[in-house]
Amino acid sequence: MIMLVYRWMIFVFSAVLSITSNRFEIQSDAILESLAVVAIYNGAATAYYLNTGKKFSANILYLDIISILLLILFTGGLQSELYVFLIFLIGLCGIYNDFASTMKAGVISAVVYTATCIFSGRYYTEHILYSTLVIRDLLFLMAAFAISRINFEVKRYDELRKREFRLARTDKLTGLANRHYFDQKVREEVEYANSNNSFLNVLMFDLDNFKGFNDTYGHLSGDKLLMLFSDIIRQCVRKSDIPIRYGGEEFMILIRDMDIIIAKSVGDRIRRQLEKQRIYLGAQDEHQKVTVSCGVAQYPRHAKEIKDVIEKADQALYHAKAIGKNIVVTYDEIGQPREAIEREPMKIGGK
Repeated sequence: MIMLVYRWMIFVFSAVLSITSNRFEIQSDAILESLAVVAIYNGAATAYYLNTGKKFSANILYLDIISILLLILFTGGLQSELYVFLIFLIGLCGIYNDFASTMKAGVISAVVYTATCIFSGRYYTEHILYSTLVIRDLLFLMAAFAISRINFEVKRYDELRKREFRLARTDKLTGLANRHYFDQKVREEVEYANSNNSFLNVLMFDLDNFKGFNDTYGHLSGDKLLMLFSDIIRQCVRKSDIPIRYGGEEFMILIRDMDIIIAKSVGDRIRRQLEKQRIYLGAQDEHQKVTVSCGVAQYPRHAKEIKDVIEKADQALYHAKAIGKNIVVTYDEIGQPREAIEREPMKIGGK
């Protein structure tokens, strides 16, 4: 919308300069007809953008340049002050396009402007100051170069800022969200659950015997296991779910809008996928089986404060460890023996 306003401001200013130029008395009909054509074209371009929602394109820019040059032709050629608006159009191109496209727009503007001024001068038998023409052509090229460079630096800075933001909220090893991002995101998820009268499930995972695995096979193998488990989590969750490396070998997933029974099945699917894997240990020439335990709690079912829900998920995880590991336990199932949980996995909380 801002760019449409910008386009119409250029048209209004160019119309004012055209009507107040010295040529208006001589070429009033041609100038008014040209303004009418440009107004119709600008209206069509505005309707196109509003209906399609597309962004500013280089092809439209060239038509804009032609429309300005048409007015320059009838308002004095080299004597016309409308050449300034060509610089504005080059600037507009630089905002939305890369360096090559912006320089191309500058070169085309310089070439076509030169041709327009020469034709206008010969048609009206006026003397052409080629030094002025060259200076203005160089001005177009310098403007294109400067604007494209500024735009490049702005985009580079913005990309660096986004990259730093991603790194600040992402665990470097696994690529999952980190604890810092979790602290920010969990509040938003609670607000969503409250406003939609829905649930937020907290799944807490802990890789079984990870310390012993690390001590036996080394940190490189431990890192390999952490990355493998992170990939499994990503494959098993929805885009709306939030997987997090909570710390060390602990992982967490926030799952909104899902019954706790289904949320438990997500945790169990992740557990089974890891159980199927075998970590190749290189020099040891063996494949090591690894497992994970999981605890599940739900907000606001199990507590009215999210920190208490996390604590209850941790308690469920502790129970999963206590009854033999490699199992998913909900907070409702704490106290039940392993056989009961595995025999009747869908009966949660007495339901």
